[in-house]
Amino acid sequence: MFRKAISILMIMVLSLTLCTACSGTQTEKDVSKSETVEVTDLAGRVIELELPVKTAVINWSGSGGAFMTMSALLGEDVADHIVGWGNSLQVNRNDMYQAYVSKVPDLANIPNVGSVDTDDFNIEKVIQLNPDVCIFALGTKTAAEASAQGKLEEAGIPVVYIDYHAETVENHEKSTLLLGQIFGEEARAQEITDYCLDKRKVVEERVAKITSEKADVYVECGSTGVGEYGNTYPSTTMWGSMVTIAGGNNIAEGSVSKATPISPEYLLSKNTDVIFLTGSYWPKTESSLRMGYESNETTLQKQLTEYTQRTGWSELNAVKDKKVFAIHHGLAREIYDFAAFEFIAKSLYPDEFKDIDPYADLQEYYEKFLPYDLSGVWMTQWQ
Repeated sequence: MFRKAISILMIMVLSLTLCTACSGTQTEKDVSKSETVEVTDLAGRVIELELPVKTAVINWSGSGGAFMTMSALLGEDVADHIVGWGNSLQVNRNDMYQAYVSKVPDLANIPNVGSVDTDDFNIEKVIQLNPDVCIFALGTKTAAEASAQGKLEEAGIPVVYIDYHAETVENHEKSTLLLGQIFGEEARAQEITDYCLDKRKVVEERVAKITSEKADVYVECGSTGVGEYGNTYPSTTMWGSMVTIAGGNNIAEGSVSKATPISPEYLLSKNTDVIFLTGSYWPKTESSLRMGYESNETTLQKQLTEYTQRTGWSELNAVKDKKVFAIHHGLAREIYDFAAFEFIAKSLYPDEFKDIDPYADLQEYYEKFLPYDLSGVWMTQWQ
């Protein structure tokens, strides 16, 4: 009996030892998951990072930066990985900001550190927050190099550049896969990339087969409201690039070299066939073209009518033929901008894209990948 008791005790001790050893092994395995890896960013720079990173400071949260792709990669936990950001989402896409905070409340607690391409970037605050990485849009590289990058790297905070602004398939793919690598979500990043770029490629392939004459297209950002002409874009930039890729003839090409208002006289002389106005929710400008979560068709149609009543616009082919369209400004410069490409292409070539429903595809993307709901008006035609 005594020997049996001793045997049982020895078995219990051995089992406890094995469990403790297993626990220790698991802890060591968790620690070993972090490793130093060289990554290449969209500026062609090779950076050493401890991957996967846990925290980041990001800029251009409104569009063109890492935020929306991070949301797709990390879901409801996205706020846990952002220790600081610029406030462009809150300032320039306030409808989106409010809707997203309602689903992920911790977004409201992320400190505003400014943006490296403005005068408000708080380097000291970023260093104090001590992120694992700063992720900036490639368009801010010159400004970042002149002001912040050196100081951040001296403090041991690596800087990585991504690029959605160029609107190229190559950079969209590289940026998304890079973010997936950084946060240890490679498979998810590949799934997102395949989903979005496959839809975009359908647009480009169909446009390539169209032989009819291209329509003359004018794009204007509605941030300033009807009383003042907003920015338009050359064919290498943002909406100008998207119109060109989707099969339109961008009339701003050759007239502007960067995002800037067009001459009204020039616009009237071109007698454009199609007009796209981009809207959002710019709280500081009450007259701005309101689109997104807090918009409705009745109010939006009234605003579009006011645009068509600008001096000389009644003589434009686009107004005569009611080919005036509106789309949310935040749909550009993101991995899911395929929905904007679909809408532009379908507006220009309704027969060739009659089987495509851009809003339904955007809704599907939100449901499939994002932790947020989608509502409001994101694309429409003037009636």
